[in-house]
Amino acid sequence: MIKKPQGYDEAAAYTGEFQALPKGKYVCKIRQVSEVTDTDKSGHEWRKFVILYDIAEGEYADFYDKQFKAEKETNPKAKWRGVFKQNMDDKGTPWLKGVVTAIERSNNFTFQWDKEENEKTLVNKKFGGIFRRRQYEKDNGERAMTTELWRIRSVAGLAEAEVPEDELLPVTGPGGGRPNPADAAAPPSFTDSDGFMNIPEGTGDEGIPFM
Repeated sequence: MIKKPQGYDEAAAYTGEFQALPKGKYVCKIRQVSEVTDTDKSGHEWRKFVILYDIAEGEYADFYDKQFKAEKETNPKAKWRGVFKQNMDDKGTPWLKGVVTAIERSNNFTFQWDKEENEKTLVNKKFGGIFRRRQYEKDNGERAMTTELWRIRSVAGLAEAEVPEDELLPVTGPGGGRPNPADAAAPPSFTDSDGFMNIPEGTGDEGIPFM
């Protein structure tokens, strides 16, 4: 006979699986902001505007906070998964200005550049997030789907925004069939041609550790 442990009925079930955030439009809140420098394969350094965010309202409020705390119970090195990175220089500059403008309009304030600790003024500010689903290939060759923050808009601008169709990898395999994707929590690094950097690998200098 196996006896039930005390507190079993009240305990959360840590199965190693993560609930997938449905694609769609969400009001988000900023948890942390920082500037980091990444080096690409050619040795060029790129400044990145890094936002750690969470869902602010509705059924999925605090989605990433709950996910982080649950994973932390079994993995002391758990990382925050709600991460958005935007190139700051060259082609990324207009897109960066769009991100900052969307945050300013959503909160009726003006971000003060070149001020000490100005990143802290962005904490708890809201913005509109458009989330899409994208298929990617794991290290073992399997294909999976991830939900990622695709674009940042003002909260008011969400009303007219459209959620894109799922982005799928090219058809491969015998007979041209496509493997059935499975939901997954952590995608690989991904850079858009327009300068967006969505949820790549990285480390935080301080504060919440992130993917």
